[in-house]
Amino acid sequence: MLETLVQSLRAAATAESPFGCCLIYGEERYPYEFLNRGFTRLLELGHTIEVYDAAGLPLSEFLASVSAASLFARRKIVHLKNPHKYQKKDLERLLDWLSSLAGLDPDAAVVTSVFISAPGLDGRSLLVSRLKKNKFTVIKSDKLKAHEVVSRLEKRVRKAEVTVDSRVLNALVHLHEANLTLLEQEVDKMLLYVGPGGLIDQKVADRLGIDGGGGNVFTFGDALSEGRFVDALIILDILKRARIEALLVVAMISRQFRLLSRVASPEIAGLSLPEVAKKLKVPPFVVKKLVRQVKGMSPRGYAGVFTILHDADIALKSSQLPKYIVLERVVLKIAALR
Repeated sequence: MLETLVQSLRAAATAESPFGCCLIYGEERYPYEFLNRGFTRLLELGHTIEVYDAAGLPLSEFLASVSAASLFARRKIVHLKNPHKYQKKDLERLLDWLSSLAGLDPDAAVVTSVFISAPGLDGRSLLVSRLKKNKFTVIKSDKLKAHEVVSRLEKRVRKAEVTVDSRVLNALVHLHEANLTLLEQEVDKMLLYVGPGGLIDQKVADRLGIDGGGGNVFTFGDALSEGRFVDALIILDILKRARIEALLVVAMISRQFRLLSRVASPEIAGLSLPEVAKKLKVPPFVVKKLVRQVKGMSPRGYAGVFTILHDADIALKSSQLPKYIVLERVVLKIAALR
């Protein structure tokens, strides 16, 4: 997906390339951020980019504006956002306009490339089917797989001339559920800390509070699911001092108990450890831990835990109580279920 975007951006940067059109749709946020970074790079290279948002711009105005020569350059790249807001007849006109650009001599064209971003677009739409039919580039914005995220982070680290312990990256990707936007920020903090020639290891991650102090978000969840509530309160104090966001803590606990409830379900019973790991999309060492922990919770207990976590989520977003008081109540209420 990202490689296809890179190819489209590279083609847009090449003056000799024929007209190109690239549509990206879907709800995963990171590819749109990646596209905007590409535009920033094109601007740095001296290209002219015009951005239009169909949500507040009639098609007739868009076509009139985009067809006029730029004041700054003879040729330009166009980014059109949210074209799915247009009615069908306007989409037909937009598609006809794109087809007409594809037939122009590159030397005579004003618009050399059009990028279309539509996060709310349905994959069955007219825009998707017709652009595919016309051999234009169409990309669905899907969530990146964990190994793809690790690979991108490793490249980022190598480019900064820094060495990283792969266990740190794998743990972070698991902790943040392969959220590349967040992970890039965390890695950038560590790169800044160690500098060129440095090493990112677990000590660095702990020192910067990247993962809540040595994996303490995970440890907190383990203590809750194993019934070690005194330990849970001690770890919660560490999380508070590390300034870990309370909503993240609730989200991670919810995820852990969802995994536990699935391990306890009939669909998992009888599967081997590698099969369970594949089904749950978690590393085998996590499955071993879950299998051990699931023995201490009854099926009815999960319903109670999810109710407690749901109430905590609402309280964190609306209550005037200090956030870590809300989390302490989570510990006490889960303890009461035992």
